[in-house]
Amino acid sequence: MEDIPDVQGTEVRPSVELSGSNPSECGCGCGGGRDCGCGGDRAGQLGELVYALGEIGIDFGTETRRAALVQQMDANAQNLSGLLEYLDKNPWDAAAIIWTLAVDATPVYAIRPQGAFASDGYQRLREFLSEQVKGQIERVSIGGVLSGTITLLSGLEIPLVQPELRCMYSWRTDSLIEAAAGKAPEESASAADQETYLRKVAGVRSFLERVYYEARNKGRSSQERAINYAATNAFNVARIFEAALKDEMELDTVEVEPSPVCPPGSDCWDVKLVFFNPRRMLDQARRAYRFTLDVSDSCPLMMGKLRSWSVR
Repeated sequence: MEDIPDVQGTEVRPSVELSGSNPSECGCGCGGGRDCGCGGDRAGQLGELVYALGEIGIDFGTETRRAALVQQMDANAQNLSGLLEYLDKNPWDAAAIIWTLAVDATPVYAIRPQGAFASDGYQRLREFLSEQVKGQIERVSIGGVLSGTITLLSGLEIPLVQPELRCMYSWRTDSLIEAAAGKAPEESASAADQETYLRKVAGVRSFLERVYYEARNKGRSSQERAINYAATNAFNVARIFEAALKDEMELDTVEVEPSPVCPPGSDCWDVKLVFFNPRRMLDQARRAYRFTLDVSDSCPLMMGKLRSWSVR
């Protein structure tokens, strides 16, 4: 087993990955509660951790609330640009709106900042929605705890999340890939350097697309939070791909497994990416890269070093 050196001397920020198993299945026979470290999918409980990816949306809860805002705005409240202009002048009314997180256009959570920094939370939500309307971002991450349920104007009842400001991020996939993979080589760079960079970009994009679509989830179980955090911070992923590409390897599987060693009070999971060489499948061993995450807090944390070894 060996450590992976830092790439180009840059500081590598934490990251996480997608699982080859069904993240909704516990498999430990304990019923999926947090106390057993299983993280299986189940009905929401107050204080349950959430780390979800999606798009910001709005709802009004009742027709009366919608009509009141329309009257004050003297415009269509469904017009997001007009609503954002109104909220810029009347920021306190951001709390009168139900802010939602949608996955594939379906609201899965309502977001309600609370506490001393609630106004900062609503300002962050307004910024997210404004950037989303302008096409500047594609996705956001919301980390926090469940604090109840709320009913939307459509009658749909969804869980209510109290967000943690330090877990609220927004990004575009292309920007995240560029930040993770680095800038493209100069036009004068060799064809080999150009090809290596393009393969690295393609590998990181493939990983992110698998997280966004193949493994999309509600970010409730420990595995799901680890998967989603990987897509939020792809720097370790890019670092892994850079090392794998030197051996002309491509991504095979991504797995999330309970870590056998974990500090008391933590919820640790090993994230493992396995690569293979498609041109030498019979005479070259596969390569595994592993790092450990603690998802016991609203914001996951990377623990220890990134490791790699050969596998059959």
